[in-house]
Amino acid sequence: MRGFKLNRHQNLTFEEVFERYKQQVYSQVYAIAKSQYAAEEITQEIFIKLWTNAEALNDVKNLGGYIYTITRNYSLNYLRKTASDVKLVNELMRVAVVNDNNTEARLAASECKALINNAVSKLSPQRQLVYKLCKEDGMSYDEIASELNLSKHTVKNHLMAALSFINTYLAKNGVHPTFILLFCCLYS
Repeated sequence: MRGFKLNRHQNLTFEEVFERYKQQVYSQVYAIAKSQYAAEEITQEIFIKLWTNAEALNDVKNLGGYIYTITRNYSLNYLRKTASDVKLVNELMRVAVVNDNNTEARLAASECKALINNAVSKLSPQRQLVYKLCKEDGMSYDEIASELNLSKHTVKNHLMAALSFINTYLAKNGVHPTFILLFCCLYS
């Protein structure tokens, strides 16, 4: 079993560290995140990080303090990400149209789709082809690379450049930033 050498005097196995600190980590995460699911997931992530970075722990003088700090940071990052996700969803719900019967909304979506198609038509032939194979035909980078005799990296570069151009084109044509963000989320 992989071990941790702490303070050059104390050797602990990963299992010993896990058993000693798992409840403390779980409780600390739960107290911050107020979610059993988050507490379980973050606790697991923290111990995976400890496992994968065991050598870095050789110079740690206070393992309990080190684990406490990692736990606090992971928990706060979780809260930040959750808050950001909630804000994004709320903004999308505010701006995006949920009701399919809304004629104005369907018209706006149709206009946006037309703008995207127009932007795609302005791409170079190679970028158009890569974009269509990926986004319309659902092919993977590897499949496109094989079909077009390109490297996977080149395919990715073409696609990223195409998405960037489309994003800029939409912004220049007055598309609301939230729809652009939605486009980026769906097509990136």
